[in-house]
Order: sequence, then structure tokens, then C-alpha cells
Amino acid sequence: MMLKMSRVEPLSRQWLDVGDGHLLHLLQYGNPNGIPLLFLHGGPGSGCHTSDLALFDLQRFRVLLLDQRGAGLSQPSARLAYNDVLHLLTDIERLRHWLGLERWCLAGGSFGATLGLIYSGLCPQRVLAQCYWGVFVPSTAGRSWLYGSQGAAKRFPVDYRGWRDSVSGASEAELLQAYAQALQTEERAVTAWCRWERILAHPWTLLPADYSITDRSCALIENHFACNHYFEAYTLMRATLNRWPQSTQLLQGEEDWVCPTFLLQQLLAEQQPSVMLQLIRGGHHSLLDTRMQQAVIAAIAQMADNIEPLMTTGVTE
Repeated sequence: MMLKMSRVEPLSRQWLDVGDGHLLHLLQYGNPNGIPLLFLHGGPGSGCHTSDLALFDLQRFRVLLLDQRGAGLSQPSARLAYNDVLHLLTDIERLRHWLGLERWCLAGGSFGATLGLIYSGLCPQRVLAQCYWGVFVPSTAGRSWLYGSQGAAKRFPVDYRGWRDSVSGASEAELLQAYAQALQTEERAVTAWCRWERILAHPWTLLPADYSITDRSCALIENHFACNHYFEAYTLMRATLNRWPQSTQLLQGEEDWVCPTFLLQQLLAEQQPSVMLQLIRGGHHSLLDTRMQQAVIAAIAQMADNIEPLMTTGVTE
């Protein structure tokens, strides 16, 4: 996601040593006395961008941009060791303790939404409110939709062929394992991986010809999680479903080809948690889509409207 945002200076830049050889990069922006909000980037591995700040009223929020393990400016870049769902969840709670926050808000998209929902189910008492979009369902069906031959491949067959033929493999699992090797050394593999994802995220958009070091890092981490079936994130997601806070907003584009709406609807239908799902007509996965961007900005503003009176009175239950 790259939204337009005028230059704004951070409140602070810090590094969080979480052990295991990982050093996480943290930027804080906005009002130091505002509503604390952790932004959870997607990918996994995409890292945060200052353009993400365009989603928030920085007079109302204290926004925390944390690059997850191996992502963005965190070090070492693209490190896969000790990089899994449980470690990422532990890092979130470690950050809250480090900042001395009793409760906070969460927001994010795609795999960031997956991570936030699981965290909120494990620690509902720590979440004031949360807003997520383009929610990724990390099930076998969710992975196969992305990388198998019967999901998004059916809608974008030519583009999928380009992704598939960039490595050698027949099955979905073989292709992912082949990419695990090729992404280490082959620029062609990085380009193919990133291109396929961007085709799905914002189809019919002019794509960049070149990809950066951070794109390679993201591709490696995404592949790492996919090869490992997202480290049982789907099991955790289902197990914590009914513990999500009621102050949870979910927004999903009707034309999200990365995280198709039907997978999220099926998950919610299993136990019908008391959360609000808003379908965005014609919306895509990327917030480059103005329909999704405007809907997310409005939802986050509504979240602030609901939370500010509680913070003023000191009532947060």
C-alpha cells in the first residue's frame, strides 16, 4: 500500500531487541497523548511505510509503525529463523509492555489483520477497538486460492502461468518449495512472485518494472509462511474467534482477489462472532483502490469517535 502523504516528522525512532537475533524497527507518529494504535502491516513481510499514516488523523492518534521480524527496516533483513506466527504475536505483547500501555487500538490489512485478530482473541482485555481490511484467512483453501491452479489462477490464467513457469514444479507445494530456493538468488523469481501478488492486489494497474530489496525480503518471508502453512495461524484464528472484542470492524472488498470475501464469510459463519463485516462494492485488496481507502479512513475515524470519550472519562470497559 502506497498512499499519498505529506512529509511528517516522527515522535521517535526506536529499536526493540526481541531476542533470537532479531531487532525490530519502531516509528511513532502523531499526538503523544492521543489514542495509542499499533499498525500491523501485511505480507507477511511487507514492512511499514510512512504512506500508511494517511489512514489516520494524527491529531487524534499516536500511531506505532512496527516492522515485524525480517521486514522493512528490522534487522537482519529477511531472516527466516525464529520468524513465525507465535513469535510475531509475542512481539506484539512485548511491545505493549515495553511502551507501558495498558490497552491500545489495532489496525491493519491482509496478513496484518490475521495477526491482529488472533492477538485480540488471545488478549481481548488489551484491545480498546480494532479495524481491519482485506482479511487473509490462512487456511489450506486460502493458500490454494493464491498459489494453486483452481483459485485466483482461474481469473488471471495468463498471469498465473507466468508465475508458475518461473520455477519448476507441478503441484502447489512443489512450486512453493521451488520458489523457496529461487528467491534466494534469482531476480527473475522475485519479479515473478511480486508481480503475481500485485496483479491480484490491484488488477488492471500499471505495475513497476523493477523490484527492490524490500520486495525480495517480503517475497522470502511470504514464501516461508506459505511453505509452513502459516504456522497453524488458521487453527489459532478459529480457536479465538468468539473472543474477538465487539469493537471490531472488518472491511472486505467484493473484488479482493488476494483474500476473497467468501473465505472470510465462511469463517465468520462457523460461530458468528459479534463483529461488523462491511463489504465494499467493487473494492480491491490494495488501498490504492480509492473505494477501499475511503472506507478504511472512515472506519478508523469512527473508531476514534467511539474511543475518545472513554479515554476522556477514564472508562475503557
